[in-house]
Amino acid sequence: MKAWKLTRPEGLDCLKLSRAAKPTPAADEVCIHVAAVGLNPIDYKLTSWGYATWQYPQIIGLDVAGTVALVGKDVNHFQPGDRVVCFADPRHGGGFAYYATTKAYTLSRIPEQVSFEQAAALPCAGYSAWLAVHDKLHVHPGQKIAITGAGGGVGGFAVQLAKLAGATVYAIAEKRHHQRLLGYGTDAVLDPTTDNIAMKLIELTEDQLVHAVIDCVSAKSGSVMSALIRYNGEIVMVADQFNQVPLLATTKALSIHEVALHGTYAHGTLEHIHHLADIGNTLSNLVAEGKLDPMIEQVLPFDRLVEGLETLKQQTHSGKLVATVTTL
Repeated sequence: MKAWKLTRPEGLDCLKLSRAAKPTPAADEVCIHVAAVGLNPIDYKLTSWGYATWQYPQIIGLDVAGTVALVGKDVNHFQPGDRVVCFADPRHGGGFAYYATTKAYTLSRIPEQVSFEQAAALPCAGYSAWLAVHDKLHVHPGQKIAITGAGGGVGGFAVQLAKLAGATVYAIAEKRHHQRLLGYGTDAVLDPTTDNIAMKLIELTEDQLVHAVIDCVSAKSGSVMSALIRYNGEIVMVADQFNQVPLLATTKALSIHEVALHGTYAHGTLEHIHHLADIGNTLSNLVAEGKLDPMIEQVLPFDRLVEGLETLKQQTHSGKLVATVTTL
């Protein structure tokens, strides 16, 4: 089969389209005939960082959608032909290939109304957004939420999920993303390159500030946004971590949360991985019902996958990029 292999952790130039042996599932695994894969910033970052458990050349790729080709002897709840999507264990990767194996309990089912490309757009960004909106903030009607980096994958899904939860949402993103974000019912979209974000949010909230911030940009951005959160409010850091508490703990009593999807397998339990599969089922159903936009900007053929990762690295995209792997 064909697969994208990282020869050494020294950047995208070391990612090569190569031949590889078709993987065989272990007793508790399934082998997926991959139809589409989602592309994420973590993918190009891992080509430079590598992973302690990888052995080179390493097949990379985490967001996988396709059909079950083979099941291990202990797998009973999936069978060949089932349409599935998963967020693969980063310690093993393996998604950017014609076939990939994963533990059966990582899988979510894809409704017939949802394409493989749409499903592949969901895991990394969609699961992270769900964790921020629901697991960390427990967003509910009446809350005012500001989301930075709203033009990207996590930010865009977070905007949609927060609106579905009944919140007032202020999206912060560059101009090229505004039309799409307004289409989600966003209450206001602010441009960080031209708007005074602090003054705008103070005006929009009538000096009440926001209940919470989901920051998808950086620790610096999160520090700036923390000043715009009301007393006893919350901030969720997605793209970065604070090196120090942005405000004195005795001032505004902020709760600081971290979303670290990629730590689920290394530091979580089976319960946490099952939760990701449940999120996948929920998000896929929302797409099927027309309530969630998978935000696909571009679908690339498999042999141009690296071009997509380059686009992500240059940050010239809006929403999600997906690569079609095989025709099913």
